[in-house]
Amino acid sequence: MNFTQTETFKHLTKLVGFDTQNPPRKIDQDSDIFKCLSENLTGFNISFIDAGDGCLSMLAVRGEPDLLFNFHIDTVPIAEGWNSNPHELVQQEGKVIGLGACDIKGASACMLSAVNKTAGDVALLFSSDEEHGSSQAIKKFLTTEHGFKQVLVAEPTMAKAVVAHRGIQTATAFFEGIPGHASEARAFNDNAIHKAGKWIGHALKWVSEQTIQVENLSGLPFNIGTIDGGVKANMIASSCELKFGFRTLPGQDSQTIISALNSLSKIKEDIKIEPGFFGPCLPASNQNYESSISNALTLAKQLNVEKGDAVNFWTEASLFSQAGLTAIVFGPGNIAQAHTANEWVDISQLEKVEKTYIEYLSR
Repeated sequence: MNFTQTETFKHLTKLVGFDTQNPPRKIDQDSDIFKCLSENLTGFNISFIDAGDGCLSMLAVRGEPDLLFNFHIDTVPIAEGWNSNPHELVQQEGKVIGLGACDIKGASACMLSAVNKTAGDVALLFSSDEEHGSSQAIKKFLTTEHGFKQVLVAEPTMAKAVVAHRGIQTATAFFEGIPGHASEARAFNDNAIHKAGKWIGHALKWVSEQTIQVENLSGLPFNIGTIDGGVKANMIASSCELKFGFRTLPGQDSQTIISALNSLSKIKEDIKIEPGFFGPCLPASNQNYESSISNALTLAKQLNVEKGDAVNFWTEASLFSQAGLTAIVFGPGNIAQAHTANEWVDISQLEKVEKTYIEYLSR
């Protein structure tokens, strides 16, 4: 059968057609995408949990399942360089192209097709704020008496079971200088931007010396995203602000790393670091690493899914892990195609994931 004639293609065409860019995260339970999902989940008990500001989740349950499948329905904003309409699904050379096709509406389409071909017990959780925000939809859900002990979180993993990944910590560093005329010799040391520059040099050196390793991952990914400071070229900058982030491995404490980075400034009064968003590792640090990995591998075996390598990118699976659930990450596509212009997913990946869903729900 031509893929364009399949239920998965039809579902994905509809899902990609909905504008769920985040930001701006303009979505509520009356949004067309939630209506579409509900209409295709006949026989399911459906409920919503609203955490406010466009952060909500839809839980759809059939029967009495013990495994939860999680999908986020939001996408990143449209990147520059698209060769087609991002909201129109295009089939081309064994792949389909469209905003969210890879990350991760493709998985939702596979599941919609699978549940309508089977009668097994299943629970689906669709959330709206994974791409930008504070993951409030999942956090709010986890405060409820949901009763689930295992979760399969959909993200692009090449249809392999990812049981470990890095955490994420963002932060803002503030540097203070002494304002004045730029002709003064003291500008060299009193300029806040100069102080930030010196700190950056020390920080990059310190980060390069971190050699911790977990499975196939090593080191400490570190990135400075923005720098803002000063007024004009002939004024000594009185302040400088930079935003940075790093990705921790299981066993690393983000606050310890922030303290180490803070200590790199020779004059402590010149720098202040405020932590921003924190996302735990998978498995989360409040869980036993060995038993969490063992339980996740058992679940992967039950699903007949091959184990994949640990990954650098963060997912909300870690929030489920932190709450005590056995969590694995599994979905079609390669993360390299996510967040890009002409985002695509290989059709064979969609077919493989749908088959996995169908086999599990047919037991």
